[in-house]
Amino acid sequence: MSEVTAASSTSEGGFSAKSVIRFALKTLAVAIVLLIVMIVASSVLLPAETMDAAPEEEGNVMLLLFIICFVDALILALVITQSRWRGWPLILGLTFAFYGTKTLVGQIEAIVFLTPLGERWGAGSIPVLTMPMDFIVSQILIGAATAIVGIPVAVFLFRKARAAQEPQPLRLNPGIDARQWLWKLGAIIILYELLYFGFGYYVAWKNPVILAFYQGADPGSFLAQMQNVATQTPTLIPFQAMRALLWTAFALPLVAMLRHKGWAGALLTGLFVSVPMNIPHIVPNAYMPADVRLVHFVETVSSTFIFGLLLFWLLHRSHRSLVDLFSATPRAGRLQEAAQQ
Repeated sequence: MSEVTAASSTSEGGFSAKSVIRFALKTLAVAIVLLIVMIVASSVLLPAETMDAAPEEEGNVMLLLFIICFVDALILALVITQSRWRGWPLILGLTFAFYGTKTLVGQIEAIVFLTPLGERWGAGSIPVLTMPMDFIVSQILIGAATAIVGIPVAVFLFRKARAAQEPQPLRLNPGIDARQWLWKLGAIIILYELLYFGFGYYVAWKNPVILAFYQGADPGSFLAQMQNVATQTPTLIPFQAMRALLWTAFALPLVAMLRHKGWAGALLTGLFVSVPMNIPHIVPNAYMPADVRLVHFVETVSSTFIFGLLLFWLLHRSHRSLVDLFSATPRAGRLQEAAQQ
């Protein structure tokens, strides 16, 4: 029985204090492991000039790093305890999803926005402070280390390391045929582009702090902004389409292991793809001022959380028609199929 399930097994249907404490302690243990790996990997991989916080933002960086690790551990714990997968499939699938959504997708964008490539690929201008490639590469490697070590530890602590006695088939494709994949991937790209550019303009680009940092200008409307993107940085639109497909690939194992949870699975997917990637904005760094990080945090957490909900909705089961897409359950003829997923 999972920790969360066990926590609700009291006679009144509430939470058992013992199981809640056990869940919290295990989550804390995972957070400590993540923190240790992050510190060790950072001491080895980070360029020496980036180890210190900006002078005007000195504070308890260690506490902030622990908060990041604890939030990551809590989301991982919730996913693991609610997942139908167990053993190596759970470890490999969750490592792939966590590393991809927390590290790779974000660092790929950092390359084209926070380096000189931004003038051609990103915002159409170079930010006031550019980020060196060796720093970005170090973040990619640190993210890999925390995922490779942290996920197996979390799965073991929450007693999901052993394979099920009666293993169930692990289906990444729940009856979605080629035609459905075609329109669903097209819908995912369109929805992501709308969320990305919509939140990017109304939440970020309308803020004078962001305009000053990226040395850009507000054209006055969203349509005018999109016209500028299409004419001045036309590669940005297909680049974000590629990122939408990467999000889909990394989220697919997560959706598959949570699809039986319905709205709970959708909420966990939204949290999983939005919070771990963006919560590092709370830590001071030499390349992005605090007010810029705050705006980007609000922008990207909100937009990617909505995107995670939409990913789960589109990918957790087959949809044979528009009516089926907006129905709460599969059509009667496929109820048995859905139950087996």
